[in-house]
Amino acid sequence: MKKILIVLFFYFGIHAKAQNRIDSLSMDSLHDVEIRLMGLSERMIQSYDEEERLTSGKNFIRTLVRAIKVQGSYYYPFDSLKTVSILHAPDDMFRIMTWNLGTNEEEFHYYGLIQMNPNKIKKIKDTANLRAYYPLIDRSSRINNPYDTITSADFWWGSTYYQMALNKAGKTKFYTLIGWDGNTSRSNKKVIDVLTFQNNLPVFGAPIFDVKGKKLLKRMIWEFNNFATMTLRYEEKKNLLIYENIVPPKPSNLGMYETYLPDGSYDFMAWKNGKWQITGELKDFKLR
Repeated sequence: MKKILIVLFFYFGIHAKAQNRIDSLSMDSLHDVEIRLMGLSERMIQSYDEEERLTSGKNFIRTLVRAIKVQGSYYYPFDSLKTVSILHAPDDMFRIMTWNLGTNEEEFHYYGLIQMNPNKIKKIKDTANLRAYYPLIDRSSRINNPYDTITSADFWWGSTYYQMALNKAGKTKFYTLIGWDGNTSRSNKKVIDVLTFQNNLPVFGAPIFDVKGKKLLKRMIWEFNNFATMTLRYEEKKNLLIYENIVPPKPSNLGMYETYLPDGSYDFMAWKNGKWQITGELKDFKLR
């Protein structure tokens, strides 16, 4: 019983500490907005009517933007929004929210925003271009060569992020983002992108992926069959990016990425000398 009381005291103590960063009026307001966001997000994903999904998606964006303008909103978790991925930077400099909306043709549009930690940005001396949040505008269809393109927040390669890593090279922080892209009814994609801040503006893509080719890649993308599952994840303890290799089912399918399937082998990339470098095949790697 004593142990239970200690655990409860610790939990409510931490919870109260987070709550103290938001005044009661803001807390009530954010709670009410979250309920509305929950309803909109459910209709945005579950409605059979594409027009209703699109309308709900637009209203969701407007409502979320109003919510994050509330004082202290950075500390509100929005953890009831199960269709929205919310990742906090390892250094708590910002959090990034991403989500998607499907069409009747089983294509996906991606949406997101970066919300900065107000306590962190207070310490930034040069405030040029500095904002409380940055909307992310999906322009994937207009990016012809994503492997060699650096983009801005309003020209974003959209995906839903599910993991983030932080590494440094000199004074630059590289936030590596791992995401999923539903793409089309025939294929899915997995994405490794990288986020940096230059002159206080978010920049996506950087020449830090060394795949032993002629030049460094600025992001990595895998496309594979819609019914397949590809493993791509960040192993925090070892600071590794681990990905499952995908191959065409037969030689005649080479380049037909909608047919590609995992072959059961894994490669990994390690952070060395300011880059992600392919280190070798994980022959003995086993999924946990």
